[in-house]
Amino acid sequence: MSRYPFPAVPDGWFAVAASEDLVTGEVTTLHYLDRELVAFRGEDGGARVFDAHCPHLGAHLGVGGRVCGDGIVCPFHGWRFDGDGLLAEVPRLDRRPPRVSAGTWPVCELNGRLFVWHHAGGAPPAYALPHYRSEGAWTPWRVDTYRVRVHVQELTENIIDRSHFYAVHDMVPPDDDVFEVTFTDHVMTVDQNIKVTALADTGYEVRTRTTVCGPGAVAVEVREGSLDMLTYITQTPVDAEISEITICFSMAALEDAAFTASVAELNAKVTNLQFTQDVPLWENKIYRDRPRLTAVDGPIAAYRRWFDRFYSAPGAS
Repeated sequence: MSRYPFPAVPDGWFAVAASEDLVTGEVTTLHYLDRELVAFRGEDGGARVFDAHCPHLGAHLGVGGRVCGDGIVCPFHGWRFDGDGLLAEVPRLDRRPPRVSAGTWPVCELNGRLFVWHHAGGAPPAYALPHYRSEGAWTPWRVDTYRVRVHVQELTENIIDRSHFYAVHDMVPPDDDVFEVTFTDHVMTVDQNIKVTALADTGYEVRTRTTVCGPGAVAVEVREGSLDMLTYITQTPVDAEISEITICFSMAALEDAAFTASVAELNAKVTNLQFTQDVPLWENKIYRDRPRLTAVDGPIAAYRRWFDRFYSAPGAS
């Protein structure tokens, strides 16, 4: 039985690849959203994601399939699908090919990642993802990827679960206790001060803004003096049990390259430490549909009501 009383895959945008990993003319095999998929970049430079199996006799387009123009050719019988997934050619057929379409997915490339839109009912994209990193010199993305036995809903619930900050992570209550959570349509925004003891015995306090855009993308921004830092997190269901979490970090480059590198390294150390501290808890906990909450827990009930919008059939949050 499922660990959770709601669908394994919510509705929303989910990252399935890094943009730089899609090479023009090559087919990449993927398994996300409990499905087999293929991604490729056509000769026009556009990225596309199709269902992996040909609608003809089920051949896997990622095993011997090849990019042709802006589309793909099936390795089994040579059927050619155009960039929109429509059947464009059947070898040796002396008439117009039948109206057949490969399964295609709406895609967008943003913030160095390739996203696909999933909706259980087949509805088109309901919102857009925001662009991050303004013009100027930013450091290259540092990327760390994990696969964890957890549902994506529980991942972002952690953001507003205040009491676990002090029990699990290297944090103490901040001197200036700011914690403001707002829910607007598909976006949750959390403005808060945190004080991290991993950086100093007495703790180092910073103000962060965390923006959760749908179930699959999270941006954590820290602006402190000359520092402008961005941790961009994508979380994608792999199947009914596993989610893939990719933590991408970039910062506005400072004049001192060595100092920039040291700040980036320190941030990566703290961020990945805090993430891995949560992993054994996520992987072994159960979901309480009606938890006994207290005033120190944060707005967990409000969060669950907000997240329910991402299920075509309402969940049991």
